[in-house]
Amino acid sequence: MKFLLSLFTLVTLTGSCNSAKETLMEQKEGMAQTRLSGTYSINQLESKDVTSKNLTIIFNDSTNQVSGFSGCNSFFSNYTLKENTIKFGPIATSKKYCGAEQNNLEQGFLKALNSVNAFSLDNGDITFLNEKAEVFTATKSEASKPSKSDIVKENYKKFAVIYETSSRGSFEHIEISKNEIKISNDRSLENINTYNCNPEDWNMLNELLSNSIVENLDLLKAPTDKRLYDGAPHATLSVIKGDVVMMTPTFDHGAPPKEIETLVNKVLSMAENATKQ
Repeated sequence: MKFLLSLFTLVTLTGSCNSAKETLMEQKEGMAQTRLSGTYSINQLESKDVTSKNLTIIFNDSTNQVSGFSGCNSFFSNYTLKENTIKFGPIATSKKYCGAEQNNLEQGFLKALNSVNAFSLDNGDITFLNEKAEVFTATKSEASKPSKSDIVKENYKKFAVIYETSSRGSFEHIEISKNEIKISNDRSLENINTYNCNPEDWNMLNELLSNSIVENLDLLKAPTDKRLYDGAPHATLSVIKGDVVMMTPTFDHGAPPKEIETLVNKVLSMAENATKQ
């Protein structure tokens, strides 16, 4: 009887341990997914320092969407996680034209991203790996989600809104700050026209910014997909505060996400009025 009881106890404990291990593995997997969410600045690409290139990768765990800036264009895709392995889906990019140096950087980064199948995290630093070596490393931007109160502070010294649209045959860059509106049709941004910013318009723009979902620009979804066809104009909206850049995924020019439609229309209106000065 004692032997049977001991055997039963051993089986029960073994089953409990296995169950606990499975639960722990599930928790670890969930933690890995949760930890990835956020904006990361890429500092090393295949052992080369690319900090000055402002490459970014943004993870959204709630939708399993990934986006960022790849050197010339915005990119977007999806991803799946299992423990410390990661798999990216097909990667799409906007179609902005850049110089040879930027294009080479972008091609190298996207090729590297496609080869990634694992990652490791260490105090906000993330290293992406393939089967052979480290591919690139990045550091999480703790300030990538500033509060609305931070955004509407009176110090607008480094506060600007940028709307950029591009297609195969056209390009327009609009940058609005407290005192200036800069407009350029030059993809290299070497030729820029500068106009005065109307204080009343700036205040109205700030009201729209404080009431919009600026904190979650990277989570917005484009309502239409015309940009996926060759030649269709696409656009992005960015809000810059200090050294933090919050940017939407690419959307069709003329059809912004509903959450920022009024904001985009105000930016375009201010730019149009500025050219009439």
